[in-house]
Parts: sequence; structure tokens; C-alpha cells
Amino acid sequence: MTFDKIRRGALAAAAVLALGTSASLPAHADTFNASIWFPESHPLTKFGYVEWAETLSGLTNGKLTPKVFAGTALLDPASHLSGVRDGIAQVAYHAGTFTPAELPVDNVLAQLAFSYSDYFVAAFALTDMNMSDPEALAQWKENGIVYGGGYATVPYVLFCTTPVRSLADMAGKRVRMPGSAHSNWAKSVGAVPVNVASSEMYSGLEKGQLDCASNGVNELRTRSLWEVSKNVTMVELGAFYSGYMYGFNRDFWIGLSSEERRIILDTIAVAMVKTGLGYHALASDVLEEAPEHGVAILQPDADLAGSVAAFADNARADAIALGRDQFKMADAEALIVRFEEKVAKWKALLAGIDVTDEAQLTKLLKTEVYDRIDVDSYGLN
Repeated sequence: MTFDKIRRGALAAAAVLALGTSASLPAHADTFNASIWFPESHPLTKFGYVEWAETLSGLTNGKLTPKVFAGTALLDPASHLSGVRDGIAQVAYHAGTFTPAELPVDNVLAQLAFSYSDYFVAAFALTDMNMSDPEALAQWKENGIVYGGGYATVPYVLFCTTPVRSLADMAGKRVRMPGSAHSNWAKSVGAVPVNVASSEMYSGLEKGQLDCASNGVNELRTRSLWEVSKNVTMVELGAFYSGYMYGFNRDFWIGLSSEERRIILDTIAVAMVKTGLGYHALASDVLEEAPEHGVAILQPDADLAGSVAAFADNARADAIALGRDQFKMADAEALIVRFEEKVAKWKALLAGIDVTDEAQLTKLLKTEVYDRIDVDSYGLN
């Protein structure tokens, strides 16, 4: 499926979903700030923000027009929680691992990332959880955020300056990791985790401050990592899904009309699916193109692959311990059980459809999540 087909399909689906709502929108123009700290070429930015903003503005005749700030033009990566809460941005992406003290529920669930590699299962289950679970909803309310939708990444792999295939190759390597779960795995194999934003991967690898970095394979092109890393080890380190794709400033959300809130949610459902399909298409294209840039695609030896499987087996216990010991949760296991139920639900639902069919995916996400949101009460109380 090409990017153009994905885009045309998403625009058509959004128009159908929003039919009947745009005519009742108020006459005032409402331009608001939308921030995501990835570059514009990143699929989360391209499909999730730039094209979503165009769709939303077009369907409302400019009455709802997100002004998208990519990179650190408006906020640095760690400020995408406080920046939304304080109204600097009205909607933003945020990686919750930057702010664990404020987002304990999110960070406990993020510990399970090694167990999930499917974008749609992870993104849909996380969205379902955060828009319906009382404990998760309370977390967002406490931070002045209205949760509008989640995301996931394609499985994380390793970009290294020297070939890495085995556990022995990992010993002592300084590896950029996105959060505590991935950092804990790095420690378990004798590596040294370095927790910096993905925007610092290129310079870290180029200057020798990092030996490896972990992220989705798309980053070879998105951040030109194939210029500084000529070795990609295809050891699947799970998805990354911490935080939110769309977190809205609470006062901004309350100030919208019911019709405006509905059309925003409908277009988010479309954008989430479009982002997932675009993410996978880009990853596939990048893997094909990598050898042209002198990049070796390496398969992990059995001991390295086995270390990931063993770590994933312990992820649940680690998540419970994190919730209990660091965040003093009354019942972290109950939280995890509820999330596991959402994951099981979405695995079953997605097993019954063609996961390359945008229309089916969008209909399923709307039916199971967004159509069930009461826009006259969600995020208002």
C-alpha cells in the first residue's frame, strides 16, 4: 500500500465520519497549537499530525485549524506534558517515560513493552485503556490532560557503529534506550543504557558518545541514521507506546462544542490507522533501501534473541514491582490485569480482519472506542 493511497483513503474516511457535524460548527475560526517533537518526515508527525491537521482544518472549513510545530520548535521533548497542561500547546504528543513521577499508571504499563510488537494491538489496546479505565483517566485529569488517542511504534531494533550479533558483542556497549524497560534489558546483557531523546541519536553515534541506539528501523531514513550507523541488528525489542499521541489541554477541550469534540475524535481515529499503515510501509521501504547506503542488516544470534524472550517473560513481575515499590500503588497487578484484558480483546478483534485494510481498521477502532465516547461528558468532569 503506497503513502498516496493511504492518504486518499484516510481523507475519504474522515469525510464520511464527519458528515453531518461540520455544518453545525460555530462560525469562529479557531487556530490552536499542536506540538510533536519528531521531525516532519517521521510517520508519527507526517500522518498523525501534519495530515491530521490538514484533514481537520479541511473538514471544518478552517474553523478548527491545528498549527503544527514539529521538532523542538515550540517545546522540548520532556515538556510535552507541562506544555499542554499550561496551555502552550493545546494538543501534543508526549513520551510518558520523560515524566514518570507525574504518570505512574502510564509508566507501569510501559514496562510491558517488550511483550508487544504489533502496532495495532498495542496502540488500540492502549487507547481503549486510557479512555475508559478509571485509574488511567484519573491520572490524566490530575495532569490537566484530556487523553485523545494513543500510538505505538514498529518493533525497536539496534543501530550500531560496529556489528552486534551476540551477547558478547553487547558487553560494555553504550546504548541509547527510550525508557526504563529497555534500559533494564540493556543492563541485563551487560550494556550501558543511555537515556536521551531520539533526537540525540545521530550526534551520539557520530561523535562516539553512543555505540548503539535503539528505535524503529524507519529512523535510518527519518533521522538519517544510515549515515552514522552501518549495522542494524534485527533483534526485536518490542514496541514503544508510553504517553499519548493526542493529549489535549483540559480548558481547551472544555471550551469546544460537542460537535467540535466529536469531529476531532473521529479524525483522530482515522489518523491513528493511517499512522500505523504508514509506519509499516516506511519500515518496509527503509529495509529495502538500507543496503544502498552501505548498511548491513544483521540477524541476532540465538543467545541475544533469547535474552529478549527471557526478559519479556519477567516484564510483568517487573511492572508490578515498579508500581508497588516506586509509585506506591495499592494494586499494580490489578492495573496490569485490566490492561492485559484489553490486549487480549484487541488481539481477538484484529485476528478477524484484514490488518492492511484501512476501512476495516478504522471502523473497528471507531466502533470499539471512539463511538462509545460521550462528547458531552468525556474530559469535562
